[in-house]
Amino acid sequence: MAARASIAMLVAAAGTFGFAEGANAKVYTELRPRMSLLGGVDDNVTLDGSGGDYFGRAQPGLKLDIYGDHKMHVGLDCQASLARLGHPDRFREVSSSDFATGEQCAGSYKEYLSNRLQLRVESRAGYMQDPLAISGLGLLLRPGQTHVFQGKLAADAELNVSPRAMWTFGLESQALTFGANDPGNGAYVGPHVTYAYRTTPYARWEVTGREQLFFSFGADANQRLATKAVQGGLLTEAHSAMGGYVRRLSAVTTVTARGGASYVTGNTNGAVEPIARFELESVLRDYGMHLIVMHDLAIGATRAGALGLDIAEADLMGKLGKFESHLRAGVYRNTGVGQFLQRGAMGYGTEFDVDYRLAKEWTVGLAAARDARLTDTGVVGVPQVDRDVVQLRVTWERARN
Repeated sequence: MAARASIAMLVAAAGTFGFAEGANAKVYTELRPRMSLLGGVDDNVTLDGSGGDYFGRAQPGLKLDIYGDHKMHVGLDCQASLARLGHPDRFREVSSSDFATGEQCAGSYKEYLSNRLQLRVESRAGYMQDPLAISGLGLLLRPGQTHVFQGKLAADAELNVSPRAMWTFGLESQALTFGANDPGNGAYVGPHVTYAYRTTPYARWEVTGREQLFFSFGADANQRLATKAVQGGLLTEAHSAMGGYVRRLSAVTTVTARGGASYVTGNTNGAVEPIARFELESVLRDYGMHLIVMHDLAIGATRAGALGLDIAEADLMGKLGKFESHLRAGVYRNTGVGQFLQRGAMGYGTEFDVDYRLAKEWTVGLAAARDARLTDTGVVGVPQVDRDVVQLRVTWERARN
């Protein structure tokens, strides 16, 4: 999930910020193109249990970093892909074309406007048909949801009002679509404000207020997908209050605990949903770890509007000599609002990849992923969405100057 991207950006920043500050120029720009060739096997192409196939993919990309005064950093990482199945004629119900495309782009901005005020913006958008990229989203997909568009935006302004106290004003939003007329197509917008007070150099307490607006893009009833109609526009609102505690265990390790409740309106009756979140994160130059256990409101693949989301996930990254690897394993659950004690829909996902650096600008790698349901398994008449993917890749990326 997003944890992988978070660790990757922090590990990269540990090496790049020091390099930027050493430059004499007020603005430093770094541009790095890359190209990957990939091939592999997907055992559930249409995500309905009808069969698998092998595939090939070409994936060019580009990274741009801009550094400036006031510790300013602008980052952009974009890539596109062109893929083809070995036997596209077997899966015409998914696409009439022999080729599939995909695009992903991530951007970030960070700057200290003064000693007291810091701005941060992170965004990510992508249209994905690559099963490994979709696996990393941690979504409990319905049968037939083989391509996903996801857009995310998070922005905040952090204002220190005293040596111990700090206000944070932020906004987060997300959009998900799964094709035309899909009932899961929707979005949410969530402004929030946090007051934090530092009791020691290593610990702080927080109080947060948050509003969330959940929207649907609208969908008609679909007999083939066995889905009901969903009205477009604003579906639900959530009003949340949370308390939190953040402690720095060491120079590289931080633990975070937050909890509270949301009152959700817009349904027939209002409902209360608990909020709980525990995170442990450690980031070094060559290694990163992120553990998260949480329950919160989110959007998902099942149906637009607010859903209860549970995550228990571990994310590890590391470098050893010429090897670089990543491991993710998580269990996910979706429930209706106010139904957090019910079983809901459950599934798990695992992903492992390892790359070996052949030369300064060349790597070869292997990746494997499995996504599977823990509920609705083996039920007669219910298409199975379990999927296993194995992929080999060769990548060229221009080295840093």
